[in-house]
Amino acid sequence: MPMAFEQEFGVRQLVEELLGAGHFSWDLNSGSVRWSRGLFALLGLDAAGAEPRIEQLERAIYPDDRHLFVGMEQLLLRSIAVEREFRIVGAGGRLRWIMLKCEPLVGPDRTLRWAVGVCWDVTRHREDVLLLQQNQLRLQSIANLANVLCWVAKPDGNLVDFLNASERGHFAGLGTSPDWTRLVHPEDVETFQEAWRRGIERRTRLSIEFRMLGTDGASFVCWLLGAPSLDSSGAIIEWNGILRRLDDPDELLVADRGFLSGAQLRGARGILSWSVERLAQESGVRPGTIRRLEEFDGQSPNDRPELQRLEQVLSNSGIEFVFARDGKPGLRPR
Repeated sequence: MPMAFEQEFGVRQLVEELLGAGHFSWDLNSGSVRWSRGLFALLGLDAAGAEPRIEQLERAIYPDDRHLFVGMEQLLLRSIAVEREFRIVGAGGRLRWIMLKCEPLVGPDRTLRWAVGVCWDVTRHREDVLLLQQNQLRLQSIANLANVLCWVAKPDGNLVDFLNASERGHFAGLGTSPDWTRLVHPEDVETFQEAWRRGIERRTRLSIEFRMLGTDGASFVCWLLGAPSLDSSGAIIEWNGILRRLDDPDELLVADRGFLSGAQLRGARGILSWSVERLAQESGVRPGTIRRLEEFDGQSPNDRPELQRLEQVLSNSGIEFVFARDGKPGLRPR
């Protein structure tokens, strides 16, 4: 049996109440409007004591958002649907975010006459969007701090997206059409794919070192680390991980403070093919002191004068002493 008008009206009212929504109709010729009870409630107005007018809706909009309402009627008269998101000031001064969608309609004579629209409360949605944006910014900040590229892949390992490619200089542009087969050096593809096959089969974390092709065609060594996200049944939902360039020159910073470590001294002699005696002869530091300093892999500020002389001699001989961002000392030929 067809639903009685009273029942249909009650269902519409219940739906609006459950969704926090309201609808309206607008006669574009006369300017008169009709509001549902849900719209009155959404605006914090008494349906019995308030006469629906467009001006009332405009007054309810938060002052900073009223410009969004300007020109809406002209758009509807040009047969253009309107969609707006704005804040309203409700009862007791409460601010709520509202989504409005309005469509122009033609009458029986095929001329534009009416507009109908719906409004609903999207405050919770705005909160979710804000939290999502905050989490994305946190992820980008942490990834930038660690100097890594974050990636997402499908259960079968096919790459979906790089989350912060635009933030990483040597990875810039990779997010436009991500594809492992296009990014991995041809000589490393077989090893790369085999590691993925094992990871998918065992549903375990991945750790792969390979050569990656940049947007300019040059290759560089990368380390990929990933782990699967599993559902309650143990099936893979997706893969998430990081990618880090291992030979990134930006990871090495010339040391302008501190003292050389034993590891740096041993490495410098190895590059120059110098014996302890040769280094002692060039620097004026006793061989026994050099051997003692080389046995200590940390930094020894107690031997500052000797370390300064050693560093000067080795630097003048073509050695550049550097420190990674994680604080580990290193060196390289100039």
